[in-house]
Amino acid sequence: MTDTRQQQTVLLIGAGVMAEGYLHAAQEAGLRVGIVETRARRAALTGRFPCIVDFEPVAEETATRDESWLSPAMTLAGRLTPDAVWAFAEAHVMAAAMVQHRLGLPGPGLDAATVSRNKAFQRAEFHRAGLPQPGHRHTLRLSDQREWALARLPVVVKPVSLQGSQGVERISSVAEWDDVVARRESEGPLLVEEYVEGQEYSVEALVHQGRLLFTNLTRKETSGPPYFVELFHEAGYGVDRPLLRKAADQLCAGVVAALNLVTGIVHLEFRARADHDLVIMEVAVRTPGDHIMELVARAHDFDVFAACLRLALGEVPATPPEPVRAAGSLFLSAPEAGRLTTLGLAAWAGSPQVAKHDARLAPGAQVRPAQNSGDRLAWAVLECPTGQELRLLAQRLVTEAVVEIDTAPAPAPGA
Repeated sequence: MTDTRQQQTVLLIGAGVMAEGYLHAAQEAGLRVGIVETRARRAALTGRFPCIVDFEPVAEETATRDESWLSPAMTLAGRLTPDAVWAFAEAHVMAAAMVQHRLGLPGPGLDAATVSRNKAFQRAEFHRAGLPQPGHRHTLRLSDQREWALARLPVVVKPVSLQGSQGVERISSVAEWDDVVARRESEGPLLVEEYVEGQEYSVEALVHQGRLLFTNLTRKETSGPPYFVELFHEAGYGVDRPLLRKAADQLCAGVVAALNLVTGIVHLEFRARADHDLVIMEVAVRTPGDHIMELVARAHDFDVFAACLRLALGEVPATPPEPVRAAGSLFLSAPEAGRLTTLGLAAWAGSPQVAKHDARLAPGAQVRPAQNSGDRLAWAVLECPTGQELRLLAQRLVTEAVVEIDTAPAPAPGA
């Protein structure tokens, strides 16, 4: 980046741990950054990133809600008059899109942002565009969809706007359908979808003025039914599967057109019944979770965070043509429910191919086999020359982690 940018300012809406790549890139480029975040998160960043020049707080207790971010984002934009605005996570997308729109700055656009935040909108728009997706019903009451669902078992029930596998479950029998209706009948708008068999993937794409500049293919492994919590991601996948990569890029281009997406990042999840037969699961226009952005950077030897900032500033970043290695993120799930007594990750710390790792839950926590991403015990970022080596490493690390759980029932309160 050139010296003419020294005084340029980026407004970063949300600055969680996996957003620190943006701050490192801004620091390297000499950009000024204003952040909208909670006070606790701002305190964790203070002193580490001198590029942060201003801050506007969001209340901790409402930080997961979209509507909590617009007012502080507009307040900070009024003080800084930013040259660029960028959203970090799901709850930040709408606020960023509105600030971008009001200030005339590059972004995905209000169309794409709105549709990305509602899975029912996505299903309607993908149907209109003729894109492949599961058969589905959008419903206020699950019981209204009994006949449709039971004729198509297994089906998947999911909320329209949550993330991290929250509220997603596969229903395989009449008894399971009756159970989910009893539990979730009054939950509000839900999607009921045909279950699609096939390997799970995602495409991470950079888009400028509606044109794909760069794509990465990520292979996923999950906990399986009924919750499908993601436990392993392999970025830089598919070098030896050109048909799959071409089909994934074409599907992503179709989604970008359907959303009327202008400029930004796309995280498109799909299942492949075959390399040429892909079915859309959902799409987001924000930083993918589970360290996937870092994996993309490692697999392609490419600062994708800096490239995103260039897009936000209205520039066209240089991008690499092919991955040069495999990179993955691994997540550990509890084998059974109970109280976690031991979580030993010494084998992870001793592996040179583990770039970083950490525990998510500490001994004493109540744990269970993962039903959503918040249930996972620990994580690691891995890097290997090939995908085969990466997958073998991940399998070994799972077996070498020491997890001990007390399955005795917790004592009753006051006992």
